[in-house]
Amino acid sequence: MALVRRTTIPIPAAAPEDPRDALATGSAPARREAAHRLASDPEAVEILAAQLSRESENSVREAILAALGRLGTPEAVEQLFGLLGSEDVWLRNAAIETLQVMDAAVLGALEDGLDHADSDRRIFAVNVLVSLRHPEAASLALRTLGRDTHVNVCAAALDVLAEIGTPEMIPEIDAAVSRFPDEPFLRFAAKAAKRRIA
Repeated sequence: MALVRRTTIPIPAAAPEDPRDALATGSAPARREAAHRLASDPEAVEILAAQLSRESENSVREAILAALGRLGTPEAVEQLFGLLGSEDVWLRNAAIETLQVMDAAVLGALEDGLDHADSDRRIFAVNVLVSLRHPEAASLALRTLGRDTHVNVCAAALDVLAEIGTPEMIPEIDAAVSRFPDEPFLRFAAKAAKRRIA
């Protein structure tokens, strides 16, 4: 009697999980992987931002922020700028770092941030300028210095100008600081900034 050879029937591979589902319900490693996969999907900004708002694992939050940064769409930038007002210090600083390594896509949202009603948000927006790789960054800092009415925002703008300002900006720096005759520390900051860029 001949032996009957058993034939192994291959088990079909499971379809890869939808990263949107994994981001919402998966384990922390699965959520990180889902964020990485969604970094190439411009339609995923809202779901990434929604998960970020409830995510407790920092490694996953880092992956989501990195995804938003890689997407670089105006919608992604707006979501990142929205985090500048967060009471979560880690999240706020991580958003600033993400914006700082992005390109000129942030410029429009940055201008809006510099005009925000909340002075803290304006300070955070000014701080992004120092690392923004865009020729308008110094001009935006100077514009902020010249028209903002909050002394701390102007001090932040001076710090930025000390790093990326140019000598021809010195007369405008002097004019802007003269608006605050009762703030000696601002004059000191202006003097230090001018010395660095002269």
